[in-house]
Amino acid sequence: MAKGSVTGGTQTVTVSTLLFDVFGTVVDLHGSLNSATRSVLSANGADPEQAQPLVETWLTNLNDLMTDVRSKRAAWTSHDALTSDALHHAVTVLGMENLPRQALRNLASATHRLRPWPDSPRSLGTLADSFTVVALSNASLAGLTRLSAAGGLRWHCVLSSQAVKTYKPDPAVYRLALDILGLDPRTTMMVAAHEWDLHAAAEHGVATAFLSRPGEARASSPGAFDVQARDLSDLADQLAGRRLP
Repeated sequence: MAKGSVTGGTQTVTVSTLLFDVFGTVVDLHGSLNSATRSVLSANGADPEQAQPLVETWLTNLNDLMTDVRSKRAAWTSHDALTSDALHHAVTVLGMENLPRQALRNLASATHRLRPWPDSPRSLGTLADSFTVVALSNASLAGLTRLSAAGGLRWHCVLSSQAVKTYKPDPAVYRLALDILGLDPRTTMMVAAHEWDLHAAAEHGVATAFLSRPGEARASSPGAFDVQARDLSDLADQLAGRRLP
């Protein structure tokens, strides 16, 4: 594999392996779930305009549940189970308990069918020609496998936090990738659309690339990361333009 030399801030870093967050970074989490939720609500006589508040409440609940597991306030529970629990709680909070159970089961599994951002399949393929590309996600291995296959996402390896029974940003998840793949942090870069993910990864000495995505938060401090890219295509162009012979 080739290496890319990237100048960011006051230093130049050389990378050969790219670790990717998936939800929100490579696939459109909010847009996909909003679309799936609107369909379920419409099909069951509910107001489709309630899709966005339902999804927002659902994802907030899911984040809270993962935080409880990470902080040891709750026992390890799989991402798929937490996703289902968070959805059922959101439905109750918003007074939508009349939705059929099968409809809710189908909606909970929508995290296995998240749409890639339009640039993701091609750009990942381009990067995979020159770098080792690895998915590092809180999602279940089953979910990652299915959405990657359906979305044409090319990885050299897919890693789920379920292997260490916790969730990012727990340090154990980043150590999982470094240790199991025998990676040198100095030649590894974490790519994400979330600052918290990048800051946690940086604690392990890896380089960082912030990716802007619609619906995700903007970088609050320009220059805080080694690379900032408009999208995955821009990241591929930046790394390609700095590839060493």
